[in-house]
Amino acid sequence: MRKSARIQVKGIQVYPDGREDKQDSQVMGSFYKRQGDYYIVYQESEVTGMVGVSTALRVEKNKLTLNRMGAAEQRQIFEKDVLHHSTYVTPFASFYLGALAEEMEISLTELGGHITLKYKLFADDKKISQNTLMILIKEDTPQ
Repeated sequence: MRKSARIQVKGIQVYPDGREDKQDSQVMGSFYKRQGDYYIVYQESEVTGMVGVSTALRVEKNKLTLNRMGAAEQRQIFEKDVLHHSTYVTPFASFYLGALAEEMEISLTELGGHITLKYKLFADDKKISQNTLMILIKEDTPQ
């Protein structure tokens, strides 16, 4: 059953020159379990710069699949120690990206939980950033 959820997404990107970008957004979305996998669905906010983009995460035991649809599109798989490639399509350009997950911590129940993902991001096989993504999911219960 689909549940309303508060979803907090924190991201940190560290670039090769040492610069660091941080993002922290909280949005309402939905969260559910189907056939053993968890799904988290939400609309991106202005904080991420991706207004008009819907994000869906499929969380399996040892794999996370990110699907972005709308103004930007991407399907990226994260699996520890496996380099997965994707194409990130925006209204301005398309990018060929690779993501190598180095650490994945997934702790979910039907009430919510958290995901922590540390990964390297590559463009044209060149490392462009070291990333940490933390997602907190909490069922939105009436007060």
